[in-house]
Amino acid sequence: MLPLVAIYALIGGGLKYIDDTFDEGLHSRRVASAIAAVLVVLWIALSATDAYSATILTAVLLGVLFSGKIDNRIFTASTALIVLTILFFARENLLLLPLAVLTIFGIIDEKGNDYVDANRAHRVVEFFFAHRFALKLALLAICVASLIPFAYFVAFLCFDAAYDTVGYLGRIELRRIMIKWLPTLKSLYRIIVFG
Repeated sequence: MLPLVAIYALIGGGLKYIDDTFDEGLHSRRVASAIAAVLVVLWIALSATDAYSATILTAVLLGVLFSGKIDNRIFTASTALIVLTILFFARENLLLLPLAVLTIFGIIDEKGNDYVDANRAHRVVEFFFAHRFALKLALLAICVASLIPFAYFVAFLCFDAAYDTVGYLGRIELRRIMIKWLPTLKSLYRIIVFG
């Protein structure tokens, strides 16, 4: 169980690191590219050897893909490689009913996350979609129905916890960068406004 949890956490944290690199400009693109290569290998290896992981990870990938969130070259190349590999080598590992349910709830999470990012929402709704609880609850229901072992729910919680932790650390880094530039921005503002 420990290796599974560690791999899921590594994938979750790595995805957020790559996302923050290309969306926020927070990290090194070279490091993000290297992490992407490692994640693709882990993702493919896990999907080829483990039907439950193949189903969960493919649902995450499809939810993001169908929501239009593949927005940089690294994610596009990685997604293409993973999808092609799964189609040719691991498609028999996919559990179709859980895959369909998890993909739908993954899309709901992504669309809900976009909504709360762009609009004011009740705190509960904002928290629910900011932390993508629809997919977690769907996976929990599937585990309760004994379609996927409960250990995978725990592993997926670690995936999400690592994703959120890297995102939180990225927001701290972004604030630090902004604070560092604040005196320069104030000086520039004074020059522009007051001449």
